[in-house]
Amino acid sequence: MACSSGGDQGAESKCSIKRDPNGYFNNPFPEFKLMSPIDLFKFFRSKDDTNLPSQESKIDQTLPFKKNFDDVDSKSQNTVTWIGHASCLLKMSGIYVLTDPIFSQYCSAVQNISSKFKRFRQPGLSLKEMDKVDAVVISHDHYDHLDYNSVIDINKRFPSSQWFVPLGLKSWFEGRGIRSESIHEMNWWEEKSHTFQKGKLTFTCLPAQHWSTRTGIFKNYSLWCGWRVMSSERNVYFAGDTGYNDRIFRQIGNHCGPFDLSLIPIGAYEPREFLKCQHVNPEEAVKVHDEVNSKLSLGIHWGTFKLGKEHYLAPPKDLKAALEAANIDEAKFVTFQHGECREF
Repeated sequence: MACSSGGDQGAESKCSIKRDPNGYFNNPFPEFKLMSPIDLFKFFRSKDDTNLPSQESKIDQTLPFKKNFDDVDSKSQNTVTWIGHASCLLKMSGIYVLTDPIFSQYCSAVQNISSKFKRFRQPGLSLKEMDKVDAVVISHDHYDHLDYNSVIDINKRFPSSQWFVPLGLKSWFEGRGIRSESIHEMNWWEEKSHTFQKGKLTFTCLPAQHWSTRTGIFKNYSLWCGWRVMSSERNVYFAGDTGYNDRIFRQIGNHCGPFDLSLIPIGAYEPREFLKCQHVNPEEAVKVHDEVNSKLSLGIHWGTFKLGKEHYLAPPKDLKAALEAANIDEAKFVTFQHGECREF
């Protein structure tokens, strides 16, 4: 495993990762460390500033839907719709790509026993409202990014969908009834093109600073990543879930940018002492936007599940402040209402 230090040399290199002798992946970044059981205990006991309203009517006012998909999508070959959290529907040259789809009410292994991981804002677009899903990209196996029920439902409704996943997850998808030939398991910087009915897309698996587990016991048995999705007309970066360091995003920008659109997480970042290694905050998200050479970025990974301790409306407000501090036009890094669709 290797990842060069910052600067021009680091920007031109490529961070690499591979399994250790026991079959696990370990971050090649000295900044990263997993939370210990003590850290996890302290995190759950830390001050909760989310102030999430108990009444759904209040959330309807503060996080309103904007369901304009049918109107906007029908008029363009290149659109993006924010479903919620890290789930987006991309339309690129008429080809539909879902990112980290989760339509379930809970993002945990055990359902219906706690409101802690319950969705507080419903999906802005349902599977029933989609006529086609050509491809799905998965960043890692955490329950808020890889949802069992959503995978089953997508495969049932769109059995010809292609699944692009990081190393170590192919067998999981095969075990859920996905055809082996439809699963494309990839390592960082690996690139694969696929021809769909309406054209070709190229998928590139990209480095991220994160971790993986489905059980809480076997950590990092599968890889975590971001994705580049490129058509003949557009180039898109999906960051997935990641912490910040001063190397990987410059590398991504140099090797795969500039990007017409970047989907960058801006939520679940407090308290920093526990979440800094694995989740960027809005200030760091602005750095990612700049370093990957993004023309337009959309803030994701917020406003759907209660995962961090910041106020539930803080991410877009903190993003606005970070953009102002960095002297970047607010129109270059935006947030959507749930269900909002725009051309890009």
